[in-house]
Amino acid sequence: MRFSFFSKKLIFSALSTFFILVPCASRPTITQKIDLSDSFYYWVSTAESTPGDAMRNARNFKKLEDKTTRNLENTIGKSAHYVWLRAEFTIPPEFLGKPLGLVIPYLRFAEMLWCNGNFVSMFGSFPPHEQSTLYKSHFFNLPVNILDQNGGKNTLLIKVYSHGQSAISSHSFIQPSQYSFAVHENINFWHSKVYMLLEGSLVMTAILYLLLYISLKSSKREYRANLDYAGMNFFSIFFIMPFFANEIPFYTTSVIPYILFMKLTLCIPLYCVFFLISSFIKSFEHIKYPLPVQIVRYSILSVQILITLAMPDYDALMKITVPMLILCMTNLGFGVSTFFKNLFDSDRRRLALIQLGGFSPVLICIVIDGVLRIMDNTEPWPFITIFGWHISIVAFLIILSIRFAGTYKMNEKLSKNLQSEVDKQTKELKDANYELSLLNEKLEFTNMRAETDLEMASIVQKKFFPAQYAVFKGWEISICYEPLTKVSGDLYDYYPFKNILNGISLFDVSGHGISASLITMLSKNIISRIFQKGFREHENIGKMLIDINDSINKEKGNIENYLTGLLFRFNEFQDDDSCLVEIGNAGHPYPYLYSTEKQQLIELKPDDKSEHCGAIGMRGMKVSFPEIDFTIKPDDIIVCFTDGLNESVNELHEQFGRKRIEKIILENKDNSAEEIMVALRNSLEKFCGETPRDDDLSIIVLKRRDSSAKFTPLRSLEEEKITDDDIEELELEDEK
Repeated sequence: MRFSFFSKKLIFSALSTFFILVPCASRPTITQKIDLSDSFYYWVSTAESTPGDAMRNARNFKKLEDKTTRNLENTIGKSAHYVWLRAEFTIPPEFLGKPLGLVIPYLRFAEMLWCNGNFVSMFGSFPPHEQSTLYKSHFFNLPVNILDQNGGKNTLLIKVYSHGQSAISSHSFIQPSQYSFAVHENINFWHSKVYMLLEGSLVMTAILYLLLYISLKSSKREYRANLDYAGMNFFSIFFIMPFFANEIPFYTTSVIPYILFMKLTLCIPLYCVFFLISSFIKSFEHIKYPLPVQIVRYSILSVQILITLAMPDYDALMKITVPMLILCMTNLGFGVSTFFKNLFDSDRRRLALIQLGGFSPVLICIVIDGVLRIMDNTEPWPFITIFGWHISIVAFLIILSIRFAGTYKMNEKLSKNLQSEVDKQTKELKDANYELSLLNEKLEFTNMRAETDLEMASIVQKKFFPAQYAVFKGWEISICYEPLTKVSGDLYDYYPFKNILNGISLFDVSGHGISASLITMLSKNIISRIFQKGFREHENIGKMLIDINDSINKEKGNIENYLTGLLFRFNEFQDDDSCLVEIGNAGHPYPYLYSTEKQQLIELKPDDKSEHCGAIGMRGMKVSFPEIDFTIKPDDIIVCFTDGLNESVNELHEQFGRKRIEKIILENKDNSAEEIMVALRNSLEKFCGETPRDDDLSIIVLKRRDSSAKFTPLRSLEEEKITDDDIEELELEDEK
């Protein structure tokens, strides 16, 4: 009767898992894709190498012939290396005009990607704060504006920090973003996120059986299997963490160094799981190992933990993998020998067969894992063994539950003590609920304080910037400044002397939130100070940006945020009312100039001969910001913006793009700066619809006016100050 109940429960669990996971595997399909499986070339380089170095050494790239899941390790060795990967592709007619997505199912250790010389994105972190994306699929969005749409070749350059078991998947491909992103998410589900579903059940099971063991004070030896089972669940929780580490905040923010994270998750918990499996096999029969055997088992576990913690780096950790696995199998061997001994003992055979039934899912999945990897060693298969282990955990959950139920029925005479136990548990629950209510009140108060502080930070930041609409001699300015949250990572400023506009700037700090906003306020004063000094001393505007880069690197320390930006200098008006404009660009989207004389919209970018690379605040990277200069005349227009404009997407994941911006400028070329700004904002709002923005938005529109016309400065030119009333209002809100 008990086994019938067990079978029904097991079938129910299997069916539930099936109907939960199968819908997750669905994905949109497309018949065509750009297959990069045989397109990668490699070149071993150094940490300081740049995309320019890679392009200059194109002839030194070699074909990456190895297609296995450890191809980089097999090709260049296990030690830390910097290697450049290059692939070229041509966009088929079906994909023209569409944003594309590059999907690399597996790439370790960390990488940065450029497409046609444009930096796209990066995954993981390079030394000294190295961090791997582990088993996560990598998706790179390739916007239309950086792709060759005229039948030419597009070049992908990937700088890889190759460390340990490094590889790039031979199943990489390119498709339109709407399809490739769905495939990327599907890969991530099976290779990473699916393990999160297992994590919750392990946590609850570990807590449940630990509490069950503690509550059975009078029968702890009889229920020692519950403690070992809880321990197996507990350490399995940590062992599975690396498979979805990119979803864990303390990993993605590098709170724990990578090498320590691997020791505390993938290594030490594995040793403990093997140790506890061996203990569980014995305690399941309500017996203990002899003392000498216990000493040996604990000694092996202690040696494993101490050696692992002593390893100074990832290379050393990799070298002890095989010896540590041998010690794991040695510890497990004590339990396996007990199992076979019981299997041939008629009195204990039944218990041995029940254990075999519980462990059979993980044993079968180990075989499946091996077969899959032998059949196709180019595919980064999900770790089926982990699913098998979870099924075994569920199987033993059912077995232990049935055993407990049987014991309970055999001891019904103890039911008279049930009420007192219930009263005790009820009291503990009430106490816990009371403590929880106190904690909730404290949390609400803390959240209210945090919200008030954020509101104050928002006011401070907004007051820190000059007015968004201004008129200077010969210039009309309109500025759009819309943070994604209460505080922004964008900053703008203009540099007047009385009624003369000497310069203007627009910068975009990487990231969002408080950290990015603090960098804006730090950078604003640095940029203003260096510009004013450089303007007085007639310095090259490219040198000003270099000085800004050096100062910001010095002031922000080890903070990872960096900036892209534009810096304009306006020279004196000439007799024909023209004015020379100089621009320095630090990795920012190119601005536009509409020339009334030429009746043409011009993208302001350096000539092909100028080396233009890097951004501000990125340590260890070569930077070069060549100057662009041109003459601007009355009624000419300059439009600059952060990528929160051109990279905003709609519900179809289409980007707003530069083409729409160009069209709006041309349609409104005869209007005022404010009217051009309104047209841009209305068009963006209509394009995005219900889709929320995912970045701060800043736009600057400058229009030349007749410098000889009568000038009336606006009151809004003076920077607003934070008044005592503003601070008092926030403090009153905080007290409430």
